[in-house]
Amino acid sequence: MESLRSPATRKDPLGLHNRKVVAAKVLIDVLRRYPATRRIAQAALPIGDTARLLNRAVGGAQLERAPLHAGDCEGVGIYVALESGVYRYDRYTCLLYMMSALDIRPQLALLDGLPPAPLNLLYVGRTAAGEPGREESTAVLSSLNTAALCEEVAQYCAGVGLVAVARGWLERSLLASAIGLPQDEYLLLVQSVGYPGRGAA
Repeated sequence: MESLRSPATRKDPLGLHNRKVVAAKVLIDVLRRYPATRRIAQAALPIGDTARLLNRAVGGAQLERAPLHAGDCEGVGIYVALESGVYRYDRYTCLLYMMSALDIRPQLALLDGLPPAPLNLLYVGRTAAGEPGREESTAVLSSLNTAALCEEVAQYCAGVGLVAVARGWLERSLLASAIGLPQDEYLLLVQSVGYPGRGAA
């Protein structure tokens, strides 16, 4: 008979390994429930449409927060890739801050072969560097909140006649260098947004 061990002596007392699996399944489930067409027109979105999408779908999303933590407590950051460059989106001020003047949209299509989309949301996870014991829980939080943001964006796009495509096949190191991601951030997923392309369902 297996002996019982106290939570303090177990290798994974909080079940973080299982929670990481759950977080990954949640993200996959969201993407499957919104199987948007892969066809996106390259026509630019009006600035007003872009602002409304960011402010309502991204800025207005209700995300999980880490308790009793004074710093970043959502575990996820959002960058916006447009023809004019790459910007960091602040969910609280609803402002864009330029990170790079490079147009990285062609680099997003290196592995999946899709044409560049006018608007791309880059979701980045944030590590818990310098905070022992929080690495795995922060990874879980990043995955769950990325899933929540993807769902909000997909729902918003479906309601206003836009399409949203999730892109997971990415040259992450190349993109991180082009954007200038800090060392405590890593690229999780890209969600491309635009008008339906020709032949889209």
